[in-house]
Amino acid sequence: MDNQEKNLSPEQTEAVISKADRKKSKKKALHSQFALKKGSYSVAIIALVLAALILLNWLVSVLGDRFHLEFDMSPEKINSMSKENIEFIEGVKKDVSVTVCADEENYPSYMSSYAQSYYGISDGGSYFSQTVSIINKYKSYNKKIKINFVDPQSSEFTAVTQKYPNSGVSYGDIIVSSGEGENERYKKLGFSDIYALNTDDTYASYGYSVSTISGNNIETALTGAIAYCISSKTPKIAIYTGHSATDYSSGYVELLKSNNFEVDVLTNNVITSIDDKYDAIVIMAPTGDFIDSELDAISAFLENGGKLSKGLMYFADSSCPALSNLESLLSQWGIDVHSGLLFETNANNTIQDDPMTMGMYPAQTEEDNKDFDNSILNDITFCLTGFNVPLSIGEAPDSLIKTNAVMNTLDSTVIAPVGSGADYSGYTDADKKQYQSVIEAKKSDYNSDNEAITSYVYAFGSIEYIQSEWAENARVSNKNLVLACTERAAGAFDGGISFISKTITNESYAESVTQSGIGVVRVVFIVLLPSVLIALGIFVYIRRRNA
Repeated sequence: MDNQEKNLSPEQTEAVISKADRKKSKKKALHSQFALKKGSYSVAIIALVLAALILLNWLVSVLGDRFHLEFDMSPEKINSMSKENIEFIEGVKKDVSVTVCADEENYPSYMSSYAQSYYGISDGGSYFSQTVSIINKYKSYNKKIKINFVDPQSSEFTAVTQKYPNSGVSYGDIIVSSGEGENERYKKLGFSDIYALNTDDTYASYGYSVSTISGNNIETALTGAIAYCISSKTPKIAIYTGHSATDYSSGYVELLKSNNFEVDVLTNNVITSIDDKYDAIVIMAPTGDFIDSELDAISAFLENGGKLSKGLMYFADSSCPALSNLESLLSQWGIDVHSGLLFETNANNTIQDDPMTMGMYPAQTEEDNKDFDNSILNDITFCLTGFNVPLSIGEAPDSLIKTNAVMNTLDSTVIAPVGSGADYSGYTDADKKQYQSVIEAKKSDYNSDNEAITSYVYAFGSIEYIQSEWAENARVSNKNLVLACTERAAGAFDGGISFISKTITNESYAESVTQSGIGVVRVVFIVLLPSVLIALGIFVYIRRRNA
């Protein structure tokens, strides 16, 4: 205290002290208000963050039911739908109904029993639950596609069997339909349509065999069925095998039927005429030549009375003798077939110790080449074939016919005599050149309505484009190319999607998440985490209020 304060009376001293206390109390009150205000802000921020987390959890839950939120980190994206399939599904404009004749929850366990009973399959792995997962993805890409699992014990299943009495509907089958009444188109998918099987017949002599599931074709089967049901046209193909020593048509027929073609395999030894109901015909690995009247029938089919719009697919076989008459017909379309077989001198472009089996690559066309629509090569990387007959582009006598390369060899290829082995060395560097492996020839004109009309001829240098172990390999484009060419030859190619079998060989991440695992995630993110945050917010609030 200063001297002045020392001289204050007791009453005055008490007044000064009271004033100081009030000032200190006011300061403390202001501090408390600030702390409370600051604490309130903190609590508000925590509440907002908590609300955002709860909202995010809710959104993920809701969106997960409506949209596909999986990420496939497997090699080659083998667990995902292809980009082309997704684009096709998203573009579906018609209502489509997908009826699965099974209870959704029990489908995996029942199909395991079914596979054991009818196919001797002891372990289906995760393929059955994987099927359910993939089917459910369709509705997330397009609300026009309705998925309905029907319990076989219900009256609804009885209604399905009565609606499609001639289809032999059984447990596990999938019915895809679009349209109503007489305009309805439908397709049934059975067990063998969905699952790829390998069969061991070692014990066939004892009356039984053992099968294993080697892959899941549900994407191909289901999307192909949808395309069939919404399509206004079903291309018709005739495959002639009467001139072939070996019938290689099975794989081709399977590919075409899964892509909504109607296919007839004809064993005519002599072709007298070709029904114009067919959009294209196929000659596969002929070993016997054609007579003049047969060539006339083929030419008349392609000409179609001046309307064109037909197609011919030809697959060569290097083991057959020269077919001078058939090769003469092909030369009229600017396609030259040479004797011998192709031999790859570049070891980096062959299967090990097999220079006859080589990579084939899309032809590089000039940008100003208006004669070739190279959209047919979309998504074609390379093909792998063996025993290739040498092809080259010739000069067609008809000016309306234009011929173009589709697939080529490398320029390190030579022609070896038929029967040569892997040690063939009868060539020089001067013999090395590039050959065509697939050639497109087309005859184009205009009809009376000034609309463009075209007939196509496709020549493949090897039957292994469609019938070999390489054709089944998902990493090569053999089947993709054959299908694209067939679609164009039959007038069905419109730049759309091709449905190629894609075997799913690994479990997706989603399939590794069990129901108990899902429960744990829900408890952690919906109960525990929010509770901890609320408790922390209350603690901070009380702590700051009492500060």
